Amino acid sequence: MPFDTVTSVTNYDKNAFAQKRCTKELVKMLPNENIKSIIDIGAGTGLATIEVIKKFPNSEVVLLDKSPQMLESAKTKIPDAAIINADAEVFDFTSQNFDLAIANLSMQWFKDCRSFLHKVVKYTKYFAFSLPLSNSFNEYYSIFKNINLPLIRFYTIDEILAMLPSNTDIISTRNITETKKYPTAIEATRHFKNIGATMPVDATIQSKISAILKSYKSPIMLNYDLFLCVLKGT
Repeated sequence: MPFDTVTSVTNYDKNAFAQKRCTKELVKMLPNENIKSIIDIGAGTGLATIEVIKKFPNSEVVLLDKSPQMLESAKTKIPDAAIINADAEVFDFTSQNFDLAIANLSMQWFKDCRSFLHKVVKYTKYFAFSLPLSNSFNEYYSIFKNINLPLIRFYTIDEILAMLPSNTDIISTRNITETKKYPTAIEATRHFKNIGATMPVDATIQSKISAILKSYKSPIMLNYDLFLCVLKGT
């Protein structure tokens, strides 16, 4: 289930309920220090950045995202921020060190979380991130149990901690759950589309998905099981 940044820009902000909750919780976990420079990794439309700026109003801010459409939306909210249209996994963090890097529900789209974590922790003073855990969306996915869907690789907390560099200081962690009930599976699927999550499948599989969605008449709960963490860089 990859992220489609083009189709998600218009509806993202009003549908990103889990992203908004994570942002509020992450900001509470951040250290009360003089943070002068911030980079938002996978900044999207700038939802997380706005909340972080409230805590550190005098900081210089960089928005990093590989979607120019998302960055354009974020720039309207945070006009003073610098923008970098790039893939975070190949971005050269050695070019400038940041006091704080944040990645709010963005690393689940990365191909190699472990390598990225090692890189970003090395070149930032603090790194705050959130990730969905392996129990996320279990009720929703269960209705497609007879179809081989291309799903995101979610991790357990132990797996996430095992990916961290051995000499990293963990400042704070939290595990929270955010849920929302939808009247039908079609409405739940529309939520994923509105936040940019899509399923690239062939016509045969798509036909099966559509049939299941139309036949599933019961309300369905979307559960985001979320891990939040603040690290001090090496």
